[in-house]
Amino acid sequence: MITGRRSVALLALVVLLVVMAPCVSAQTTSLELIRYSWDNTSVAESTTVNVSWMKIHLPVMGDETTHYHFQGPTFVSTDLWNPSENVNLDKINETIQGTAVRDLCDLVGGMRPGDEVQVRAADGFKKRLNYTNIYSPHPRQGPPVLAWWNGREGEAYRDGMRLFFLADTSTNSKGWHVFGNDDMRICLSPSYWHYFWDGEANYPSAAGLSISHVARLEIFPAPTPVPVPPQQVAPGDWDRDGKYEDVNGNGRADFADVVLFFNQMTWIATNEPVPAFDFNNNNRIDFADVVRLFEKL
Repeated sequence: MITGRRSVALLALVVLLVVMAPCVSAQTTSLELIRYSWDNTSVAESTTVNVSWMKIHLPVMGDETTHYHFQGPTFVSTDLWNPSENVNLDKINETIQGTAVRDLCDLVGGMRPGDEVQVRAADGFKKRLNYTNIYSPHPRQGPPVLAWWNGREGEAYRDGMRLFFLADTSTNSKGWHVFGNDDMRICLSPSYWHYFWDGEANYPSAAGLSISHVARLEIFPAPTPVPVPPQQVAPGDWDRDGKYEDVNGNGRADFADVVLFFNQMTWIATNEPVPAFDFNNNNRIDFADVVRLFEKL
């Protein structure tokens, strides 16, 4: 009887441990690519590709010999960014091959200045980067790549597809290819920085940007106006202040813009990115914007 009770207890313990065991994410080999419309909700273009297709149709990045590192947190409050790049450099250290994020984005129409791309893992974890980080990265960052091969496991890379930056060696005294915390500070806007919280302080950690098991790339365009009916030409922002005063797109700001704006206020409020035509900055399109546009002539 005692033996029976122990057996039942042991079985219950095994079941409990199985249920409580953390899930290990599987390698991803398929990637969904999405570019949204200006409203960042409706899909403008999308496709899905797999690693086999990438290898055949897109350039392979990485030479199978060069190691690429991401720096982890320093845990030193007086040296958070570690410009000398000599602490915790092996948080992530891999020899990789993969596909450039830029080439993948181009499959769904590409990115334009001001756009963002969101790199999303299979478990939902995500990070964003802007157009510059993808299309004209600083050499100390290097081109972003989704790695589907590493030197230890080959194409069975358990963390693949994983985001890597093919950083140069310009900031590392050992000549290593390291994307360090100070590189993150210099190359990325603050909203894209990653931190490690240890319960007492936030430590910058470039390694937190190296998302594993990537399953989706999503392009979020910067708001771009479309032609206001009956015009066939998109509005213009000739003084580059983010407001599109040239409503009819004729290359100049004139009274015709005020008339068109007044006649199409309802259409503009529904179909255009509101910040581009909210001339009085009250977060809506209304007659006050007509007045403000007239005053700007």
